[in-house]
Amino acid sequence: MNPLAALLNSEAGLLVTLPVALAVLSVIVFVHELGHFVAARRFGVHVKEFAIGFPPRLKSVFRGGNAYPAVRLTDAPIEISGRLVRLWSGDPASNLARTVVVLDGESSYLRADAAHAAANSASGLVVAGLQSVQDAIELAKMPIPVLAVGRDDAAAMLADAAGREAAIQTSRNQAGAEETCIRIGATRFALNVVPLGGYVRMTGENDEFDAPGSFTARPAWQRGLILLAGPLMNVLLTPLLFVVAAMIADVTGSVVADVVPDSPAARAGLREGDQLLRIGERDIVSLTDVRDSVQAAAGRQVTIVVRRQETELALVATPRLSPPPGQGALGIRMRATLGPAPIHVAVPRAVQRTWDALLLLPRVIGEAMAGTQQLELAGPVGIVQTVGIAAQQGPEIVFILAAFLSAQIGLLNLMPWPGLDGGRLVFVLFELLTGRRVPPRREAAFHFVGIVVLLTLVVFITVGDVQRIAGT
Repeated sequence: MNPLAALLNSEAGLLVTLPVALAVLSVIVFVHELGHFVAARRFGVHVKEFAIGFPPRLKSVFRGGNAYPAVRLTDAPIEISGRLVRLWSGDPASNLARTVVVLDGESSYLRADAAHAAANSASGLVVAGLQSVQDAIELAKMPIPVLAVGRDDAAAMLADAAGREAAIQTSRNQAGAEETCIRIGATRFALNVVPLGGYVRMTGENDEFDAPGSFTARPAWQRGLILLAGPLMNVLLTPLLFVVAAMIADVTGSVVADVVPDSPAARAGLREGDQLLRIGERDIVSLTDVRDSVQAAAGRQVTIVVRRQETELALVATPRLSPPPGQGALGIRMRATLGPAPIHVAVPRAVQRTWDALLLLPRVIGEAMAGTQQLELAGPVGIVQTVGIAAQQGPEIVFILAAFLSAQIGLLNLMPWPGLDGGRLVFVLFELLTGRRVPPRREAAFHFVGIVVLLTLVVFITVGDVQRIAGT
C-alpha cells in the first residue's frame, strides 16, 4: 500500500481527502476561468474580478488599471471599491450605496456632503483640493474612509472611471512608509471562503451594458470566443493531466504469468516471467496489444520477441484458431507491469485517453436517453468522495480522475443551459445567424433564472450524495 493510501485509510483520512479534492477542483476551475480572463483581456473587456471559490472573500488584491496618489485622512479600513460618483456643492443625489464619492474640497457644503454620503452607505470619500485644516480634522472623524487628492487628479480620475470601479488601497514602500493610491479599472483577484467553483466578473455581463470595456459592447464573434475560452482550456488541461498520471505510473509492459502445458506458447519455448516485447510487427506494451496481435496472427506462424532476464529471444509460435475453452490462442496468461511511462509513450496515450474522456459524457447521456443505462449525477460531496477513493489507489489515479473531471466540466459548460457558457453562446449564435440581438438586460435576466435553477439542482444532488454516503 502506498503512503498516501495508508494515510487515507487511517482515522485522519478525511483531513487528507478534503484538501486533495478541493485542490483538484480548484485547479480545474482556475484553468477554466483563466481562459475567460485571458480572452476577455485580449479583446479589451474589463474584468472586474477573478475569483476562486465563492464569497465571502478571504483575501483579495487589486492589480492593473491607472493609479492616482492620495493622502489618507482616516483610520477606517481602507481597502474599498465602488463606482466613482461626483458630488459637487450640495448636489442632492442620494443613490450613493457602494460608491466612492468625490467631493469638492473648497465647497462650503463639504462637511454636509460628506455626512450625506456616509448616511447613504457610500463606501468611501475622495476630497479634491482640500484647503481647510479644520475640514480635514472633521473629515478624519468620519466612519468611512476619507482620502484627499489634487483637483487635477480628481478630474482625471472621474474621466477615467466612466463605467469602471475605483479601488482604494494602501501599501508600504521600500522604506516601510505607508502609501495610498486610488486605482481605476483594476481587476480584483480574490480567494474566497467557499472553496468550490469560481468566477470571472466582467463589466457589462449583468449591468453597465454600455460602459467602456463592456462585454456586451464587443462584437458577437469576440463574445463567442470569450465564452468558448473557458471550456477550451479545460479540454487542453485534460491531456496534460493524463501525461502527468502516466509519468507517475502506467502500464509499461506485459509479462507471462503462466503457460499452459502443450500449448503453442509452451512448444515455442515461452516461460513464466518472460516479458513480451513484440509479436509480429507490433510492439507490445499493454495487455490489449497482446490480445490484438495474437488474434491477428491466429492460424499462422508469428515471431514473438521476449526479454528473459537480460537476454532478448525470438521465438516462433502459431496461435490456434479454435483453442480449448479458457486457454486462449497462445495458451498463456498475462499480467501487466507498472512503472513511470516515458514521455514518448505518455503523450500518445494522453491524446487517446483525452478523446475517450470527451466521448464519455455524450455516450452516457445517449445511453440514458435510450434507457440502457441509468444516469447518475454527483454534486460536490460526491466528487470529494470519488477523489478520496481515487487517492487511496495512488496519486496517478487522482490525476486520471482530474483529467476526466476537467473534460466533463468543459463539456457541461457548453450545454445550452441558461447561465452556462453554452447558454450564453446560444444568444451569440442567434445574433450571428439572424443579425438581431436580444436586449442585454432581458438576456441577463434569463441567465439569472437559469443559474438559480441550476444551483437549486446542485443542492438537491448534494443532499442525495450525503444521504447515499451516510447509508453506506
